[in-house]
Amino acid sequence: MKQVTLSVIVPVFNGEAYIDRAMTGILSQTLHELEVIVVNDGSTDCSLQKLKKWSEQDARVILVDKENEGVSIARNLGMSKASGKYLTFLDVDDYLEPDAYERMVDSLEKSGSQAALCSFFSEYKDEIEQVLLPWKTGTVLTKKEIWEQLIPWMIKVYPEDGISTNIFGSVWRLCVSQEAWKMAGVEFDPKLHIAEDFDFCIRLYSKLEKISIIKESLYHYIRWENTTLAVYRKNQFQEGIDNQMRLKHFLEEEGKYEQLKRRFVGSYVDVCIGSLVNFVRPGAPPKKQVRKELKSVVEQIATSPLQSEFSKQPLTRNQKLVLWLIKRKWVRLILLLTEIRQKRKG
Repeated sequence: MKQVTLSVIVPVFNGEAYIDRAMTGILSQTLHELEVIVVNDGSTDCSLQKLKKWSEQDARVILVDKENEGVSIARNLGMSKASGKYLTFLDVDDYLEPDAYERMVDSLEKSGSQAALCSFFSEYKDEIEQVLLPWKTGTVLTKKEIWEQLIPWMIKVYPEDGISTNIFGSVWRLCVSQEAWKMAGVEFDPKLHIAEDFDFCIRLYSKLEKISIIKESLYHYIRWENTTLAVYRKNQFQEGIDNQMRLKHFLEEEGKYEQLKRRFVGSYVDVCIGSLVNFVRPGAPPKKQVRKELKSVVEQIATSPLQSEFSKQPLTRNQKLVLWLIKRKWVRLILLLTEIRQKRKG
């Protein structure tokens, strides 16, 4: 039996509409020495039946069926069963370039890196955008660049960085050696319901010595209208702030908080202001309840121990206005302003 070069972890929850495209894309990759560990996370549609057919058709497909416990536990379980030299991830509703995995593994083998990152296509309806990494193909980030560029730019970017957007901390753009992953001792935290892959990536990258870069887009990330952050989520603000404080604790543990404090506070401000949009998204409760929940959020932001650091940030005019309103706790005006801005965007 040939050695498994790559283990592809695919968590599935009610993904029957996408399974065939995802599995065809993986199994027809130019890299053949791979296994696909599909974890059916308690699907209530026909996902399990479809996955069983794929596992019967191709011995490289390993099916794991379990009760619904969330994507983090599903990914952790998949990784625990992987036998490949390298690990990667795919979300069932996304797809790949035909030579994606060959390119990723080749980059790792030639550079001797512990992980490889690629750029990706972001697709929404008929719109396709390339989200490119800010380094050339063949670049190898050392520990120094990981802590001075990659991790800081994942947290928050500023104009002087020379890049326009944060680097996505998404596991599906990552290929990592199983040895390096085990040495890092990093898993997905089941307690996180948003940004769990950002948390995984930033902790993993901090433990690595070399990461190779592929600037070309190899992965197709599909954005949907009904995603977690496109509809109202009752505890979104608290989950976002909890994630931020978890990030702060991590940076403190690594002795990097003072070095990255400005970026952390900027990210914290973005989460605070960004969370306000949640109250005018589809599925939001009646206005009376929204105002009550928003009042609680405004109170927490206004009394944040980081409040004194906000003014040190290079804020936009809109951010300055919103923070000024928050400081005065003008809930109704904040809600009105947020509604107007969303209507203009929509």
